[in-house]
Amino acid sequence: MKTTVVSSKPPIFLVVIATVFLSGCSLAPSPGKISVPGENRTTFRGNKARMDFHSTAWWKAFQDDKLTRQVEDVLKNAPDAKAILARLAAFREQAKIAGAPLLPSINLDANASRSKTNLGTFLPQGGSFTNNSFGLQLSASYEFDLWGKLSNTAKTAKLSLLEAEENRDVVFQTLAANTVELYTELSQARREVKLRAEAVAAAKELEKSMKTGYVNGTIQSTTYLTAIQQLKSGKQALSTTETRVAALEASLNALAGRDIGAIIPVTDFSSLPTKATPIPSGLPSELLNRRPDVRTVRLKVENALLQVGIARAALLPTISLTAQKGYKSNELSQLVDSGSSVWSLMGGIVQPLFNRGAKRAAVRQAHHNVEAAIADYRKTALNAFKEVDIALTNFADAGTRLELETESIASETIKVKQARTSYLSGTTGIQPYLSAQIAYLNQLVARDQVALSMMQTRVRLATALGDGLNVYQTISGELR
Repeated sequence: MKTTVVSSKPPIFLVVIATVFLSGCSLAPSPGKISVPGENRTTFRGNKARMDFHSTAWWKAFQDDKLTRQVEDVLKNAPDAKAILARLAAFREQAKIAGAPLLPSINLDANASRSKTNLGTFLPQGGSFTNNSFGLQLSASYEFDLWGKLSNTAKTAKLSLLEAEENRDVVFQTLAANTVELYTELSQARREVKLRAEAVAAAKELEKSMKTGYVNGTIQSTTYLTAIQQLKSGKQALSTTETRVAALEASLNALAGRDIGAIIPVTDFSSLPTKATPIPSGLPSELLNRRPDVRTVRLKVENALLQVGIARAALLPTISLTAQKGYKSNELSQLVDSGSSVWSLMGGIVQPLFNRGAKRAAVRQAHHNVEAAIADYRKTALNAFKEVDIALTNFADAGTRLELETESIASETIKVKQARTSYLSGTTGIQPYLSAQIAYLNQLVARDQVALSMMQTRVRLATALGDGLNVYQTISGELR
């Protein structure tokens, strides 16, 4: 007699229950505004521009196409840039993985087996039989997110992705700043090599002239020894500068991921703009929403709040449901017949009872982590204000010092002209002229060093203000 198996379909109420519980509540505290001392100021100390901040490709203020190409090359090809983009892609995939438990897990299982059983153990007459088994089942399992534990976990992964994006901006910001600093320093060092070479040549002529005077008895030994020491110091300074040029070239090539010995074209330092024009810095409160390092620690605060919700949810029961629907048969030809249909439905609830206070300690720990994250946020925000204030003050100070050095250059230029005129007219010997020329060349070096300091302060100010962030992704090919 053939047995007919009548199947009912349980997944209907599974869908109903899932719909009820899918929108479970979250036990995580809501993030609120974190007050920071000084955020309500209307301007930064040292801000002379008094204008709104506008993000730009700040390195273009140097008006140097070669520098712009260097920055673009580094942002596109630097190993650090490629590494951070790869990590960012990994975080995007992790965010997808973390969101998977919010939906039911569905699996298809197909199996087949054949076995032989020996009956000699059970029956005196012995014998054996073989058995075939075939199965095809679709299973679904789901944990109801009653307390928001799963959704909060998924949110933490998304916050980690956002943190990775902010870290990308920090890396791009650092790469651009390092490129401009290395480029301008290389330009200044190459010019310094030329100036010091000229000074050494003049010092040689001066030492030669002093030696002649010393031999003839017209110059004292101390004066001659001073000329010798001046020549020695000039040669040492030239050698040191040449070494610095080689190190800067290697550093810039390494930063860009190029051959260390690649030739780097740079504009002559004397052609770079050095005028200290005012830089708009905007409002302090706007800075907190602009700087990637500040935004990163703010995300860490939100992440810590979500961890509180996850820890609280671990104290409460979890409800899960597993359903299976499919076919089982001893004959493959009858596998999908209605009589081979099988199904099962199983629900479970787990309530933590005793864990020696570990779960409640985890809740308290999560609250302490929130307090620490908030403190870190305030510290980072205050540091951002400090960096802008200091950079603005240093930039203005460098501009003042540059003006003084420029005045000194004008004075030394006059001295050189006067000494040359006296020498050509026969009023004085060549020594005063050579000494004036050496002093003039050394003053040019000093003036260039102050100009370099002002340029690099401008770079630090751009970094402190969070300038250029909307340009980095476009250049690197990584858009938000």
